[in-house]
Amino acid sequence: MKSSVSQLRGRGFLRDEDIDASRHLSAAELTRQLDSTDAVERSAAVRLLSRAARPDVSLNRLFVERLMRETKLYTKLELCEALQTGGQETAQLLIPLLGAIGQNQHTQPAVEAFKKTSYPLPRDIVARILARMDPVVLPALITAVVDGSRTQAVEAIDAVGFLCFYSAATVTDRLAALNALTEKLRGNPDDELMQWKIVRALESFNHPDATLVLEQIVARNANPVIVREAQRSLVVVAEQPALRASFDTEMR
Repeated sequence: MKSSVSQLRGRGFLRDEDIDASRHLSAAELTRQLDSTDAVERSAAVRLLSRAARPDVSLNRLFVERLMRETKLYTKLELCEALQTGGQETAQLLIPLLGAIGQNQHTQPAVEAFKKTSYPLPRDIVARILARMDPVVLPALITAVVDGSRTQAVEAIDAVGFLCFYSAATVTDRLAALNALTEKLRGNPDDELMQWKIVRALESFNHPDATLVLEQIVARNANPVIVREAQRSLVVVAEQPALRASFDTEMR
């Protein structure tokens, strides 16, 4: 059912005239408008502040704080788009919030098969932002997988897989990500959610280590959902550029 104009505006949907109505405001006034009771005004403030200058960590800190409290869909989307342009400092603000905003995260392996050959978009809103950032944030995400809390790690896995699948991350960082994921898999044999997410993330790496792990999962894992995901990842892996060949070329 199509939403009415009033419903869209109640969710913070912006029109050109809404931007024009706030365009005259100073940065300080727009900053105060981030806490307006009107979702449209909040959306306008986010867009105008984010596009007025280069990404700034102090501004992104305000956006992160707003994201933690925001309840309206289109204002959230404006915040996500703004934060995606941030760099390493912004990633460090977001990583502690992995799995902490909303209740859309997976709590167990998904029974319904993902049948596409693309990489699924993370369900956690913070993982989704991080996954669309510049690949310079990949080392910080790898650290979250290795050293973060379980809640942070299971969501960081999604962001790592997405970044490695779609971005121009360096071979060094991609190999570091692959190593972190395989070590995490070995260290958590009884955590089915984490196993499932890592098996899914391994589709981003056409490398013998990833292929071997996936083949072992298919042969030995008792969970049919995880086995099915490993089988899908093996198919997708074959379509990715060979990581080891790229690494050898870089080393020469």
